[in-house]
Amino acid sequence: MNNSSTSISSSDGVVGETEAGEERRLFGIDAAPGIAIGPAYLYAKVSFDVQRRVLTAEELQNEPSRFEEAVRRSERDLNKIIDVTRDKLGEDSAVIFEAQLLMLRDDALYSSVLTYITEHEVNAGYAVHKVMSKHRKVMEASDTEYLRERATDLQDIQDRIVRHLRRGQILSAIDPETIVVAESLTAADMILFSRKGILGCATDFGGPTSHVSIMARALGLPAVVSMHSVTEKVETGDMLILDGISGELIVNPVDETIKRYRTRKERYARLLQEEKQLVPLAAETIDGHRVGLEANLELREEIPLLKEYGAEGIGLFRTEILLLMEGRLAISEDEQFTIYKKVVENTAPGPTTFRVLDLGGDKLLPMAHREHNPFLGWRGIRVLLDKPDILVPQLRAILRASLFGPTRILLPMITSLSEIESFGEIFEGVKNKLKTEGTAFDSSIPIGAMVEVPSVALMADQFAEVVDFFSIGTNDLTQYTLAVDRGNDLVAKLYEDLHPAILQMIKRTVEAAERADIPVSLCGELATNLRAVPVLIGLGVQTLSASPVYLPAIKRVIRAMTLAEGKELADQALTSGSAVEIRQMLDQWLDEHAIGVSFFLNRDESST
Repeated sequence: MNNSSTSISSSDGVVGETEAGEERRLFGIDAAPGIAIGPAYLYAKVSFDVQRRVLTAEELQNEPSRFEEAVRRSERDLNKIIDVTRDKLGEDSAVIFEAQLLMLRDDALYSSVLTYITEHEVNAGYAVHKVMSKHRKVMEASDTEYLRERATDLQDIQDRIVRHLRRGQILSAIDPETIVVAESLTAADMILFSRKGILGCATDFGGPTSHVSIMARALGLPAVVSMHSVTEKVETGDMLILDGISGELIVNPVDETIKRYRTRKERYARLLQEEKQLVPLAAETIDGHRVGLEANLELREEIPLLKEYGAEGIGLFRTEILLLMEGRLAISEDEQFTIYKKVVENTAPGPTTFRVLDLGGDKLLPMAHREHNPFLGWRGIRVLLDKPDILVPQLRAILRASLFGPTRILLPMITSLSEIESFGEIFEGVKNKLKTEGTAFDSSIPIGAMVEVPSVALMADQFAEVVDFFSIGTNDLTQYTLAVDRGNDLVAKLYEDLHPAILQMIKRTVEAAERADIPVSLCGELATNLRAVPVLIGLGVQTLSASPVYLPAIKRVIRAMTLAEGKELADQALTSGSAVEIRQMLDQWLDEHAIGVSFFLNRDESST
């Protein structure tokens, strides 16, 4: 008997819920791949009610010392967590907690708390709450997803200090072999809970770039985030199936569902074992056609994933994330250089492609005016050309870092040839200034353009004459070509990255690149759509750049096809009338080749 409500597909990017009898399905955002089956553990952080208390003269004299002791205890906590992280995940992953350690002594927080205690003659716990809450609320109200996610780190610091002021303990007691369900978690929670043997986690809040998500991926724990109200719909002890591949949580599944997912989990485990063997192999078709596989990265902590998943370089490094996570744009040239140098050194001999700051859109600038439609407004290269004080230090830092390995610069949101020309004038000025100063750099560093606006694809021949490479960003290209806001749930089903019009844009870009003899890569999410891989290869895309965890599966598809098959599929797709028709054709091809990647396509693989 089926009492199911209208099904909401998470593959359409919709967060929601469906029900079927007693079995309930909740959807969120897939943050770390994997499948877990087990009981729920509803985790609620112990929070202390911080009350304002006016101090006596004697208490006021001692209160700064109490605060200092709580900070020292918090430092000891974090140092222990750093040691565990280094042991489990390596030095790079410990950077997250080292940053929290620095925040404890940051003048904007530490000194402000001491000042608040003295000026208002109140207890330290209340001062910590007032000062840190003020900073946290600014971050939480930001239009930038990354800044909102960083607010969790500040909350963790606040809770840690207040607990020590109240002589509370940092709780990490949790039942092993459970799936943790929480409103939010911190990266420290993930490290401590992993030692308890949890199976995975599902949270109300958070995003795929949060430190929790990064840690979950590094620890190999499936995670689904941004589920909004999962803590209201799950109780401790509920049987759960957590699917970190499709972004789905099944509550109290029926026996048939459990059986199906146990099989799915076993097959996924075998798939991962097989893919480990693929990592050192070439991304090469059966008939010997080589395809480049590079990684899209946002954080230094992700660099170890390059080797783990067989990336040949970084096809897209989103530099704005590094700056936005600091909560400020005025990051010095030297600070940026230190970051970029480490990235380039750890990626060499593979190339690092730095996309210069892609601000605006959903990553609003502090000095930006509120726009009715920011995605069509002041963003990307438009901001940088208007604000050379932001662009120039970044270019200087990237050029200085280029001495330490192959480096490329990628320009976002290009729409006209004049923008390339204007950038070139600024870039030449920066290079000449560095030469005058006697600062060494790679003088032949390639400059590329993102193809994410239809005007560039339509004029690809002209753009190919003035840049050194193309990188196709299918996320925005699809959004702008189909007039669909990819973040709007109401029209999410209309966002079709396999739409014939998108494939025509890709074909036009590739052909122009071939005529100009410049390389072309694709760095949008379409690269992670495994059914699209044969078509993209058939269209002539030379390099695919994606989140590292997807690279072995992409390689699996490449090694199961011939270039001739790819070209034939591309020809059929270009003449198809709809994305649905194209998907059906490609799913049939995948089934016939028994590649076993249906996990990543949100399809029931029982027939494959």
